[in-house]
Amino acid sequence: MPWWLVVGGFVLAIAFGLVVAWWLWNIAEAGGPSRAALRIDAIRTGLTVVAGAGGAVGLLLVGRRQWLNERAQQHREQVDAIARAHQERVQAHVEAAAAADQAARDRATAISEYDATERRVTDLFAKAVEHLGSDDAPVRLGGIYALERLAHNNERYRHVTADVLCAYLRMPVRREVSDEEHVRLAIQRILTRRTRSGPDSWADLRLDLAGAKLDGFDASGCDFSDVDFTGATFSGVTAFDDSEFHGETRFGGAMFLGDVSLRRTRWHVPTDFSAAAWHCTVSFEESVFEQHVRFDRSSFGDQRISFRESIFRRTVTFDHSRFAGESTFGRACFESNASFEHAEFGTAASFRGSAFGGIAMFRRSVFTGPVDFSDAQFGEHASFDRVDFVGGVSFSPVPIERTSAVRARAGAHSIRQLPTTWAEYAIDDRWVGLAPNA
Repeated sequence: MPWWLVVGGFVLAIAFGLVVAWWLWNIAEAGGPSRAALRIDAIRTGLTVVAGAGGAVGLLLVGRRQWLNERAQQHREQVDAIARAHQERVQAHVEAAAAADQAARDRATAISEYDATERRVTDLFAKAVEHLGSDDAPVRLGGIYALERLAHNNERYRHVTADVLCAYLRMPVRREVSDEEHVRLAIQRILTRRTRSGPDSWADLRLDLAGAKLDGFDASGCDFSDVDFTGATFSGVTAFDDSEFHGETRFGGAMFLGDVSLRRTRWHVPTDFSAAAWHCTVSFEESVFEQHVRFDRSSFGDQRISFRESIFRRTVTFDHSRFAGESTFGRACFESNASFEHAEFGTAASFRGSAFGGIAMFRRSVFTGPVDFSDAQFGEHASFDRVDFVGGVSFSPVPIERTSAVRARAGAHSIRQLPTTWAEYAIDDRWVGLAPNA
């Protein structure tokens, strides 16, 4: 505020007081005998007005000073806040720059370590694979176990290691080198060990063993994600007991030269056993097939084949298959359709206690030996059209609804126990015909 403005304010206060005093003085002159007292009051009032006006001006100045102090304090607080915010932004920028620099150094270090690890792992992998081509069995075994260790410690190499080991088994057996069977057996054990559930399992392995030569293949308790045994040859004892199959599974055209055990296996996916050849004992007892399964054109040898207490939740087909030995489906459960069209059964066949929930097709099948359907249950249509029961047939003597046996026949000299809804009639000295009751 300019100094002259303050002086002017006080001058105006004095002037206002003088004017008031002059006005009251004039009034006092007309007061008569009390004029002297009135003059004193006029002077006193004028001075009071001057003092009051001066006090008002002083009070105004004090108020203005207080307002200015408050403004100054508010301004200082704003400046301090701006300064603190700026300092915080500067500090954050410094910290972000330091973090980015540290991250860049960490990435560079990680890339260097990754490159060094990749080079080392690649060299180890190449050397291990190179050892597989050696003529010395110990060298080949060393290469195999080096690959296994490398893959176990480096998850990214597990699939390619499995592919390399499977490729070795798919190659022709090297008869000219020593101890080749031990090398191949070691590879089989590695593959089965890494597909079993447990801490050492390699998850989601794809095993491509199409056309492989496998000897004594023991995959009991394995958990297969995706496996291809198409055209593979299994010699010795083969075991898949308690194994589970979750991915694509193929056994088409496989050949089993020794005993095969697939007891309590569980098949979660469609499975193909078409044209497979089974030359020794085969057991699928207590197995569960969750999806469609095909055994079409399969050939079972003259040993025992058992599907006892197996469960087929979807359609199963054995069309054009040949069972040379004893075959049993006792207490098997066919929850959907089951087809044995054009199948040939040799020594004996048993479906005793089996349950057919869907359509049961035995059209044009041939049973050379006796076949037992005692206590079997047929839920929907069952077809025995043009079936030859050469060695005789046994059904429980109860009605079978929705069953056709048109032009079926049985050996004239065989034992026959038919459902009450069937009747037989003579054909010739060799055969008797079977047909529903009229």
